Amino acid sequence: MGTCLAESGQETCELCRGEDIVTRAGSERAEAALCEHLARCPACRGTGFLRTTDAHGYEVMAPCARGGVVRRVRLYNEMALPARFHDVRLNAYEARPGSDSNQRQMRSIVEALRDRLIDAQRPDGSIEPGIRGLGLSGEPGVGKTHLICALARELTVDYGMTVRYADFSTLLWDLKSRFEQGSGEASLLAPLIDADVLVLDEVGKGKASEWDISIIDALVAGRYNRRKTIVFATNYAFTEAPALVDMNRAAGALRGGGMSHLETLKGRVHDRVFSRLCEMCELVTVVGPDQRKARLAESSRSAR
Repeated sequence: MGTCLAESGQETCELCRGEDIVTRAGSERAEAALCEHLARCPACRGTGFLRTTDAHGYEVMAPCARGGVVRRVRLYNEMALPARFHDVRLNAYEARPGSDSNQRQMRSIVEALRDRLIDAQRPDGSIEPGIRGLGLSGEPGVGKTHLICALARELTVDYGMTVRYADFSTLLWDLKSRFEQGSGEASLLAPLIDADVLVLDEVGKGKASEWDISIIDALVAGRYNRRKTIVFATNYAFTEAPALVDMNRAAGALRGGGMSHLETLKGRVHDRVFSRLCEMCELVTVVGPDQRKARLAESSRSAR
């Protein structure tokens, strides 16, 4: 464990790197807590509030100089990031050069959206409506989830924005489980619709049944009507590739299980949802090598 910043007088805590929050991988989701130095703050003892006396001599509770971090811890835990991505950062995104790769540009595109959201943040922490979001399409392993989770973490931890993350296939599973328990869909969907920023992963995944489509339609329509920001990622192409006209190639892709290469996102979520996503988000296709395979190959070379 590191040294308590409140006791040592250090300028930057070695545990939280100045964020006042530490995160870890829980059993399923990412979890956050007050950093040790703030939890042991001699003034507020980690509550974020101080007992003081007002001008009339009454004892009142006032926020500690770092009391806002208590709220950011709560926002992070409510965001529900996947455990694996609890500490991802935008500056840690690996951009591997290639003749057709645009991975080097992806971080700057996401950072530009972050800056637009910061500029639109009100004094109470909420976001002005109407900020256009971002949709990322690409093959598995190109870093889409890393980028959107890193953005979500930064908006919450650094700026105290209300962000919700949902993996679409997991969301469908949770909704079905709640329905079997007698709960309605509204209790699970309402926080996703109301959050300042919704980060939605694996859009289009699933059986694409009428019920699946109704769920994505409810999410997108709810946020569209409120002019709220969506950031999403999908393995499905935004447009139909010319190569798919070649039926022999299409049949080969089907045999190989590459269905996501043949279907478009529009085909998975239907015209109305896709049309709204086009209006609400800048759509960018991420092109580049599979980061997971590249790291595995590097590890194998190092081991040898």
